[in-house]
Amino acid sequence: MGADPECTILVTGFGPFDKHVVNASWEAVKELQKLWIDSKEFSDIELITKEIPVSYSYVSTQIPQLWKKHNPTIVLHVGVSHKAESLTIECHARSNGYDRFDVDKKCPNETSIECNVLKTGIDVKELCDNVNKNCEKHECGACLSYDAGRYLCEYIFYQSLAVESTKTLFVHVPDFDKYSSTQTAKGLYDILCYLIRNLKYS
Repeated sequence: MGADPECTILVTGFGPFDKHVVNASWEAVKELQKLWIDSKEFSDIELITKEIPVSYSYVSTQIPQLWKKHNPTIVLHVGVSHKAESLTIECHARSNGYDRFDVDKKCPNETSIECNVLKTGIDVKELCDNVNKNCEKHECGACLSYDAGRYLCEYIFYQSLAVESTKTLFVHVPDFDKYSSTQTAKGLYDILCYLIRNLKYS
């Protein structure tokens, strides 16, 4: 890229855990990167993708570092959910209650963590409606959720919301039996298009 990008978007997916030996979230993010390069629609915007280990300690130390390093205009975290039937846009995240072991067989130390809920500052209802308006084009529907699952998905969402809630979004994607990686990537691309256009006209 010759000129400096106008802004930077950071998109993360998760690595393997439990039965998800190949994680649908990271596979979709990799496809999203290809779509981004091929489309050339936003040549002035840099898309950075990152695979995140399903580890509380990694997330708590590295997510703030990624914010500092890239100073992103938008952060989109993506995770897989066996319950998801469509792109599931999460509305908020909680600070505690993470008692399910990660890939390191560990949970976060919550002895000094107060119970807190952080909401995304993005208009998720309008975003969801927009995705559903375009669903024939990319074959992805969307819905809203108020329970991100108290595992690494909600944990990473909370960490980023604590940095900058107005720039942070989390989307749960279905497993491969519901949507292909390409199909999911098209839906995620549509989400980013909406967020970018809102930025440009705000």
